[in-house]
Amino acid sequence: MIHDNGERPGKPARTIAASGERAEVGTVKQNGYWYGECSPAPEAVHPLELLRRHGQAERKMRAETRGSMGMNETDLSALRFLLRTHRGGMVPRQRDLVDELGISHASVSALIDRLCRGGYAERVAHPIDRRSVGIVPTEYSDAQIRATLQRMHAHMLDAASALSATERRAVAKFLEGIISSVESGQPEPQRQSKPSPQRQERQIHKGRAPLQ
Repeated sequence: MIHDNGERPGKPARTIAASGERAEVGTVKQNGYWYGECSPAPEAVHPLELLRRHGQAERKMRAETRGSMGMNETDLSALRFLLRTHRGGMVPRQRDLVDELGISHASVSALIDRLCRGGYAERVAHPIDRRSVGIVPTEYSDAQIRATLQRMHAHMLDAASALSATERRAVAKFLEGIISSVESGQPEPQRQSKPSPQRQERQIHKGRAPLQ
């Protein structure tokens, strides 16, 4: 434990949990991550910390997967999209990947070239849109992803299956609330304030046109 020596003599020292330690009851771990002037109970912060640790573990796993398959993050996201749509019986086109990944057509074209060269995807005639080329994953890519993620997914399903129906509903309610908080908490773009008449006059004197 690290003691805050800023307390006056005679009062119990305030304790802050060091890295790897568990915060004492009645205290909140101050790690610079949870912001706000409120003082949430440790029981409320604990599941949020676990959620953050899950995110860190997943990012580490994805980085290891990318390294083993020689891919970057965007390539792996594209491959997972191809596998997901293929299992759903759909054949995506290049513009579907553009919409999914949010990158340009040129970048997606280069990405597809990389996946095809690596043996992870192939271009085929689209079964519905004859003017477009479909992109499908190969059996090799499906086997690679399964070999990498199947064991982890099995453990995750085991953890979920070990919960009672009531516990699963509580977890689902918590995660839905977290998703809603993230989606509704996106920062709004800052608007540039209109300059005051005095500032406009100074800009005119300096030979600059005022901002409109």
